Amino acid sequence: MPLQDNAYGMQQIQQTLLDMMVEVDRVCRAEGIEYTLVGGTMLGAVRHQGFIPWDDDLDIVFRREMWLRFLEVFPQKSADYTVTLTDTWVPRVVPRQPINGEFPFIDLFHYEAISASKKKQAVKVFALKTLQGMLKDKVDTSAYPKKYRPLLIGTRALGMLFPKKWKLSWYRHISEKWAPGDGSLVHVPDGDFRVIGRVQPVEYTEGWVDMPFEGVMLRVSQHYDALLTRAYGDYMTLPPEDKRRPAHANQRKKN
Repeated sequence: MPLQDNAYGMQQIQQTLLDMMVEVDRVCRAEGIEYTLVGGTMLGAVRHQGFIPWDDDLDIVFRREMWLRFLEVFPQKSADYTVTLTDTWVPRVVPRQPINGEFPFIDLFHYEAISASKKKQAVKVFALKTLQGMLKDKVDTSAYPKKYRPLLIGTRALGMLFPKKWKLSWYRHISEKWAPGDGSLVHVPDGDFRVIGRVQPVEYTEGWVDMPFEGVMLRVSQHYDALLTRAYGDYMTLPPEDKRRPAHANQRKKN
């Protein structure tokens, strides 16, 4: 279904992302792989029945076993799209060939078990945040609260001392092996610095509903109200106008 144009010139980008997501959904349903929209994409589905008007990427999340299966299966089943594991610490669905000179992407997050110990949680989250800073190609400090900016600058400088493949390997090892707990609690270790410390009951990773999204039906967690309230508070209220801006133009160009 063609998207309606909007004031931010996002129509073409969002149409490409929607086409990609339809393919992701097709493969997931055919292969029995469960996913849900997450973050701003889930918020868009609930509040706008589609994209947030100024959003220029798309996010989905899997339970670990489904995530691993998707990473293996999707490149084999899709002619036009594949998965990249090396652009950032988050695997992404990307086009096999650039579209209008860019590589729009869908971020593929996953849940990992984490210990109930607050100390162990803090150590793991700090290590992952440090590695995220080390893995950044560029640091736009204006996009972060002032208290985080020295850490971003310092970790970026530290990261320049190590090959990217080492840093990615360390990130994935810590995500999977550190502080696993008993499986009753989970977090999203490949989320951004605001997300990885959010710990939730494993039950919140189970169950989904189909929800309209730009004229197609996509999967959203059945716990969407609790998840969105925790992430955004009064999520049905729009943010201030100065916060309504796309955030991923540079990443599409450099993939």
